[in-house]
Amino acid sequence: MKKITTLLIMLMIFIPISSLAIADEAEEENEDSDIDNKTVEEIKIMNNSLGAEIRLLQLQKSIIKNLLKGEMAVEVLEGLGYNTTTLEAILSEMNNTLEEVKAANTSSNESVQIFVELKSQAKNLTTQFRETIKELLDGEKLREIRERIKEMVSAELENISKMIRNKIKQFNRNQLYKLYGIIGEVNNSFVKKYLNGNVSLAEVKLQICKTINQMNKERRYEIFSEIKKGNIQKKIHAQASIDNMKNKVKGKGNGKGK
Repeated sequence: MKKITTLLIMLMIFIPISSLAIADEAEEENEDSDIDNKTVEEIKIMNNSLGAEIRLLQLQKSIIKNLLKGEMAVEVLEGLGYNTTTLEAILSEMNNTLEEVKAANTSSNESVQIFVELKSQAKNLTTQFRETIKELLDGEKLREIRERIKEMVSAELENISKMIRNKIKQFNRNQLYKLYGIIGEVNNSFVKKYLNGNVSLAEVKLQICKTINQMNKERRYEIFSEIKKGNIQKKIHAQASIDNMKNKVKGKGNGKGK
């Protein structure tokens, strides 16, 4: 029972840093006017500039990946004699969105709104591009292009992936020290090993699990309560950001109607 309780506590500690994959068909979400659940989860870490930086870098990576795929698809289509004017116009808009993401101020109070708006913009452009290509090619030709794209290698993508991994390590380091502060025991050597890549985050979590598991029931409950309080605060911050965005949209709508 103690182990189950401790594992439940650990599940609430770390916010998963999931990568955005706008272009991957397996990751497609239903289009609607509300902010999807995945986006709500993503903005929970954006209550500080480092969390905002991670999300915007991940969005930047997704757009770069989509641009590279799009450019390669256009190149193939041109070789087959297709008119690619519409596709190139979409890619141009996507590039403009990328520049907006790069220019976003991660310390701004508007960073959540900027992220949500630009993510939606990028997703819509990706959908437009995909649907336009489907109108031009049959299934077999599409599969051929996808196979070529799979072999694509990009130094730019690799560099941004490294940047994201480093930022995530910084974020997790901060989370670890915050957690150790709640527990009251700091294991600097384990954190350093994690930052140096000598142990995985899963191993660090296991070590923390063992530490908590050795404590009495009352202390474990105190730790759980502190973690729960922190997660509730993140949820409140995320919801407040969403409400603020919705109110702004309504305000614009009312202004147009006057």
